[in-house]
Amino acid sequence: MASIFNIGVSALSAAQRQLGTTSHNIANVNTDGYSRQRVELNQAPPQAISAGYVGNGVRISEISRVADQFLIGQLRSATANEAKASAYADYAAQIDSLLGDGTATAALEGFFTAMHDANGDPASTATREVALNSARSFANRFSDLDRRFGEIARDLNGAIESSATRINSLSGAIADINDQIMRALGTSTGEPPNDLIDQRDRLVQDLSELTGVTTIAQENGALNVFIGAGQAVVADVTSIPLVTVPDPLDGTRLEIATTSGGTTSIISQSITNGELGAALDFRDDVLEPSRNAIGRLAATLAVTFNEQHREGLDLNDAFGRDFFTIGTPNVSADPSNTGSVTVALDTANIGSLTTADYRLSHDGTDFTLLNLADNTTQTLSGAGPFSVDGLTITVTGAPAAGDVYLVQPTKSIARNMSVAITDPRELALARPNRTSADGANIGSGTISPATVLDVADANLLTTTQLVFNDPPTTYQVNGAGPMIAYTSGADIDINGWRVQVSGTPEPGDTFTVAANVGAAGDNGNGLALSELQLTKFLDGASTTYQESYSQLVGRVGSKTQELQLSRDAMTVLRENAQASRDSLSAVNLDEEAAQLLRFQQAYTAAAQVISIANETFASLLAAVRR
Repeated sequence: MASIFNIGVSALSAAQRQLGTTSHNIANVNTDGYSRQRVELNQAPPQAISAGYVGNGVRISEISRVADQFLIGQLRSATANEAKASAYADYAAQIDSLLGDGTATAALEGFFTAMHDANGDPASTATREVALNSARSFANRFSDLDRRFGEIARDLNGAIESSATRINSLSGAIADINDQIMRALGTSTGEPPNDLIDQRDRLVQDLSELTGVTTIAQENGALNVFIGAGQAVVADVTSIPLVTVPDPLDGTRLEIATTSGGTTSIISQSITNGELGAALDFRDDVLEPSRNAIGRLAATLAVTFNEQHREGLDLNDAFGRDFFTIGTPNVSADPSNTGSVTVALDTANIGSLTTADYRLSHDGTDFTLLNLADNTTQTLSGAGPFSVDGLTITVTGAPAAGDVYLVQPTKSIARNMSVAITDPRELALARPNRTSADGANIGSGTISPATVLDVADANLLTTTQLVFNDPPTTYQVNGAGPMIAYTSGADIDINGWRVQVSGTPEPGDTFTVAANVGAAGDNGNGLALSELQLTKFLDGASTTYQESYSQLVGRVGSKTQELQLSRDAMTVLRENAQASRDSLSAVNLDEEAAQLLRFQQAYTAAAQVISIANETFASLLAAVRR
């Protein structure tokens, strides 16, 4: 009787545990990351009798967790990819919206339209004032763009810091659960604490949304967690926190780092996935190149416009001064440097200016200039100054081996862009020189307007005559000095200006170049200023101002669209990975309901076995009493 009773009790206990486990599954149907559990049964060791072996019922071998680490790993990877693509697309959309709203293009076109109108009536202070106001609107728009870029950069620093804080919080929680799992394994003769393992996997899954994660299971039940290129954030029951530190050469950038033994190591470049990877990649690949491109456009326009404006005369018969003011290139030195350098825009080679930042280092003999956009290098030998990529680099202090600088040529150029003149009379629309043919000339010779070659020439405004000799194959300057051979249409460069005489002069014919005094109605320099809109200055004299901006908008728009398509694709992959994991591990209520009925029947049957054993034993006792 005892054997039947014990078999019934074992069956009843197994069915009870199966009912309890199924109920646990149903209760956690909506718990994120929960893996359904099942009771694994084995036959109890049989008992030997003379006729052989007889069964002793059932034993619970373990309560297993239905999970596949390969599927879990795939889901983590897909989650990290989707999180990066989604965050990256959202970040890029901000720049796309900022640049593509049309206001900067309208401001640029409006400025040159107003310049054209001022050329139509150069004596009018009203049209000149409109031109100045349009210039201010344009400069303010570019300055606002740079300020907005700066705000986005500061917000990005906040997102990076927040991500590091969340990573530290999650890694600390994983380390705590590692400790709980190790303790549980020690008190349960090695049986896994399924619910704790689920919680740990959920935390690692959350961590994968922030950064790419790899894990290594330890024999003691702990899970070591790594990010980036193998940086440990959890080792057994210890979490290794991340810190955010300013970039050593650019204090406006926060970097991800670790500390060990008082040494800080920056690991930002190795973090390429998750929301944190998206923030770092967006900063390097979209935000800063776009900001630099706006700065380059502002620098090129300001330099070229200023140069042309200085070649004209205003209504006060004074030479034009700089029309725009802009910022200067940024140079950041390592604190340990012993030398020093300065960097300025090379106005003579402004078309060579790029959108890259540079790392300038000295090896004890030469400087090496590393382009951080394409990783190309240039060796700068000697004492300088060095003219490279639209920049003039001047050594101002004795360099030493190990000196290093961060050069950001255009990053802050647009921030302080403004119009330098306030009086519309100072708009220099007139040419500084006027040319004329003597009224007594009898030949067919004509003289072109004068073009300024060197506004600093002391004799630029000195009256100069070109007097033709007999025969008129030569001419003399002011009727004296050497005889100069005459070629129709050839350039004549004197006193910082250039003219051409064409046709057939006669002996004694005279042509005069003089100061353009009182030329309120002259718009010669104004026309030259307007023509700058269609002149190809950028990208090695291959792109106009407008084309450069349009190309920037196109690049950012294309990148944003690419990222949005990638986000949609990554979402599908993540959903597929989730479905694969859930098909194995998630709770199916229909299946669990069927299991409840099955286990209930088993429980009832086991109870019946016990009841029968009890009745049989009672009958036996009754027979003995008789």
